Amino acid sequence: MPIELTSTQLDLAEKLSQHSKDACELVDLKCQKCEPKNFYLTVHRYYGRVQGMTAEVDRCIDWCMSKGKMVFTAQRFGNWCQNKVKWDREEEIKKQEMAKLKTGTVYQQEDYARRMMPRG
Repeated sequence: MPIELTSTQLDLAEKLSQHSKDACELVDLKCQKCEPKNFYLTVHRYYGRVQGMTAEVDRCIDWCMSKGKMVFTAQRFGNWCQNKVKWDREEEIKKQEMAKLKTGTVYQQEDYARRMMPRG
């Protein structure tokens, strides 16, 4: 069964394509395979799961530059989104654990206080 994107998702793929080209040009990074069709699968997989995808393109490009990567691709951005979902989930679990400690038993509350106390 073929992947079908909504008009909103198609628009997002177009915006991601143009934004990545503009951002790469701004920082003198090669932008390869960054046509809208190259973003279709990433948009299909992560639409609604990764908030602010154009901002994430910027973060991915910053990461490429910091690691000495010379090329930005839609596939690299897809990998970035995959990691972003994982990082967001880990952060959510951490927040839930801290909330549980904060409102839990006396021992859990002491553990929370110990973790939140600044070291120095």
